[in-house]
Amino acid sequence: MLPKLSAILLLLATPLHSEAPASPQAPLPRDTHLIALNQIGYATAQAKRFTAPLSPDGTPFIIRRADNPQILHRSTIQGNIGDFSAFKPTVSNERYVVEIRGGNLSPGISDPFLIRPDILREQYWQPAVDFLIDSRSVTGTHPSAFGGCPWRDGNYYDAIIPSLVLFYLADPAHIATMPRQIDWQADKKRVLDPTFKYDVKNPESGGVMEAVTRYYNELEPPSPGAPDVVKLIHWGAGFYLMKPSTKDPMGDPEPRQIHAQTVEQVSYVLWAWPSLKQWLPQSFYDRCRDFCFSNWEKSLAIDEKWWNPESYDPPPTGQNPMAGRLHPYKGRHAPGHSIVPNLLMHEVAKRENRTDSAQYLTAANKQATYLVEHLDWNDPRSTKGHRMSEHRSIPNLVWLLQKYPDHAPPGLREKIEAWAKVAVARSANMWDFRRYDDNEHWTIPKLNDVGSTVSFPAIATAASWVVQDPALKSRLQELAVSHIDIAFGRNPRLAASPHLPRMGFPEIERGWPIGHKLNVCARLETCRGSISSGPGSEMFPFNPEAPFRHAEGWVNYGASWCISLFYLKMDSTASTPDL
Repeated sequence: MLPKLSAILLLLATPLHSEAPASPQAPLPRDTHLIALNQIGYATAQAKRFTAPLSPDGTPFIIRRADNPQILHRSTIQGNIGDFSAFKPTVSNERYVVEIRGGNLSPGISDPFLIRPDILREQYWQPAVDFLIDSRSVTGTHPSAFGGCPWRDGNYYDAIIPSLVLFYLADPAHIATMPRQIDWQADKKRVLDPTFKYDVKNPESGGVMEAVTRYYNELEPPSPGAPDVVKLIHWGAGFYLMKPSTKDPMGDPEPRQIHAQTVEQVSYVLWAWPSLKQWLPQSFYDRCRDFCFSNWEKSLAIDEKWWNPESYDPPPTGQNPMAGRLHPYKGRHAPGHSIVPNLLMHEVAKRENRTDSAQYLTAANKQATYLVEHLDWNDPRSTKGHRMSEHRSIPNLVWLLQKYPDHAPPGLREKIEAWAKVAVARSANMWDFRRYDDNEHWTIPKLNDVGSTVSFPAIATAASWVVQDPALKSRLQELAVSHIDIAFGRNPRLAASPHLPRMGFPEIERGWPIGHKLNVCARLETCRGSISSGPGSEMFPFNPEAPFRHAEGWVNYGASWCISLFYLKMDSTASTPDL
């Protein structure tokens, strides 16, 4: 059990096992030193910062063990931020607290938190995998398929398959030690049983059970001993092989089709085959290969229709809009999404001894050139405006610059550095939070954009690998960590983004105070590791009693979170894998 919080914070806390707090908008006190930090904890060697929104400059704070008054570290608040990055304990099984005393405010004691060398892997990896296990269409924790894709409420631009492939490559040895939960044969028997009741009352549900039936009957299964991450890769790509044409039902003007981004997802399987083939049958690779090469033409082009900033809509209006064109705010068409897939296909084509390998490299160069010439990072619609999909722009440019410098367009490094400078400038606030713009918007107007928060670590980390200014590089690394902290408690509501933290995040004291309506859409309340929501502009800089935004999580958030975990793991090598 976690140590008790201070009496004041206990009054504010959402009970760990409560489905819904009685008063989610209960006011936070203004006569106390409030402390907003990552309720789970910090990596020993990385930045450790918190926000004290009411504490004046110069107010002292201490770090101590949660159960011991002995002072282990002391410093002062500056700009409502406390920084204890220099505190690097060698004991990893303790919980610590921040304590602030002084001035006209009552003493404040933070939530207890961990400090461990490998806290990201220890605390976040398994819930990330559990979430993608549970949210599978049909075979997961609810027998439905909202959207008609491999994951409930998934879609052609969700990047789930790439996230799984990259996640696996981050540390195959560790992935191989994780618990095995997916039983392919048992799932087949269960969902193909005539008594299995598939819930068809969801958009785009037609053809799903036919695809699932074909998946189990036509494809060779993964090795029984394959890690769950690999079985999920097989599930996602295998489902698309059976049902490649999809349509996003949430007001997307694009018709049902084999979307370029669907094909691009499968290309990651081909590229990573040298690492995956120990777990997956050759026949599976062959079908993925044929699917990609047969349907790649659209990915060679520059998607002028959606990448051109002139196509952007004005900011969303209305009460929490969710459906419609919403370009770019929905995240459907991140500029440059096909750059890395083309680089992967270039490598696959060479491995296959094809004569067309050069065309993929040429396409990646032309697409990157388009971004360099057309995107204005000062326009927030070209950055945070792409919501959780922004990780498919900057990291893709970094990948090209690092792996193929001779094929990178002129000015590419400078373009990435320009993005970094805008991101850093918009993060100069007490939350270390990259704002949407320099005016009134801290987050995307109207929308729940916690996906932007959990994908930002990938973007900032990737950019830090190629910027040349040491101070800019250091700040990007600091911001990568701060956005993890924001999602897990360092925000104006002093609450972590998961609404039901007992389902994957037991170290969290207070989850997001409101949840989505139960038993609709993706049914993520049945999934472990779900990341639900976060504060909108209304709560910033410190207005925690402001209205909440849409409280629904999304499988797209889970994908972008996995990609951030991949980049944070790869940061020790400052590059993506070579195969």
